[in-house]
This record gives sequence, structure tokens and C-alpha cells, in this order.
Amino acid sequence: MNIINWLNLMFVVLFGTVANLSLKYGLYVSNPDISNPAKQASPSIRNLIFSRYFVIWFICYAFMTLLWLYVLRTVPLSKAFPVLGLMYALIPIASHHLLKEKVVFSQWLGISIIITGVILVVH
Repeated sequence: MNIINWLNLMFVVLFGTVANLSLKYGLYVSNPDISNPAKQASPSIRNLIFSRYFVIWFICYAFMTLLWLYVLRTVPLSKAFPVLGLMYALIPIASHHLLKEKVVFSQWLGISIIITGVILVVH
């Protein structure tokens, strides 16, 4: 794979990561009473759909999908698809730093295994 293909794949992963973080943060912001989500389910969904975080999620997924279609035209699926696994590593790392979610040792171990696996598969 050339550098352009790698960059495109990394942007797919980046858009997917940003989209998931935005959706999670949007849910958190739209429902401040997170301890009892059933209490305000309807208003929180309405607030989420009309929030900027939902728009960010939608735009990122749209770009991710279009870029993924382009990548599939230029990169073998057997090499491109495993790279998507990096989202399983980046989302917990970003959630830990940006959303202050706790990541335990077993998750860090899994993240390192995922990253190693992706490197081995695409190399």
C-alpha cells in the first residue's frame, strides 16, 4: 500500500473514532441525569438529535462511509478491513482522555494486542 492509501485508511479510522466519541458525549450532555436515563428518555433523544454533537456524528459517518468506499476501490479488503480494528483501540484511549472514562489494565492489554494484530495483518 502506498502512503495515500494509508492516509485514507487512517482518516476512516479517525472519522469513526470522532463520530463515536461525539455521539457518546452528545448523549451525556443531552441527559444530565445519567444515573436515571429512563427518567428523561424522550427529551434527551430530542436534545441529542438537535445538538451539534449529533451533527458532528452524522458528518463524520458520512465522510467515513464515502472514504471507505474509495479505499475499497484501491486496497484489498483483506488489508483494509483489519485496519478498522484500530477504532477498537483508539475509542477507549480517547474516551479515557477526553471523557474521563476508566480504562483498566485488561483493556490496556487488549488495546496493545489489537494494535499489534493490525500491524501484523497489514504488514
